[in-house]
Amino acid sequence: MKKITFLLLALLTLNAVQAQKKVEKLDEFTASNGITYKVGDEIKLGRGSDTDGRFVYVNMGGWGTVLAATSDANYNAEQNRLGAANSGLIVTIKKIKKYDQKRYKGVYFTVGGGNITNYVIDIENAIATCEVENCKDNENIAQSSTDKYDQLEKIKKLFDNGVLSKEEYEAEKKKVLEKGN
Repeated sequence: MKKITFLLLALLTLNAVQAQKKVEKLDEFTASNGITYKVGDEIKLGRGSDTDGRFVYVNMGGWGTVLAATSDANYNAEQNRLGAANSGLIVTIKKIKKYDQKRYKGVYFTVGGGNITNYVIDIENAIATCEVENCKDNENIAQSSTDKYDQLEKIKKLFDNGVLSKEEYEAEKKKVLEKGN
């Protein structure tokens, strides 16, 4: 009986050690947007990427989540998503963890927003969807807006110089504006 108990304890310990190896605590992380985030840094939230403006990759974390999940039979993980009103919220990085588990991979920041609960940010997905500022699309959005206005200015000059008729000008302007949306 003692041998079986010892064997079970050894297996459980080995399993726990293996699970810990798949979670790496980091002091800093260089993300795909080129920014190196460190514990203590602040991040400004962008806009939620869900159709209703809620955040998909920034979620409530900490004990509030655990209590909600264990006390509510109708608990839904989507209840943890931050609402659209949190756009522009400045949060402070408390922990950075890199997960390499079967169903849970990526780098996650535990952040505080100045209230009682913490939030968890799936940083790479948040960057990809502009749920945090300094996302990948900021440059593309700025560039496409500049291109659009440059094109509109050129079309207007062509119209003012008599190169384009009123109908041609309106048609070209419509194309540029529709392409920008």
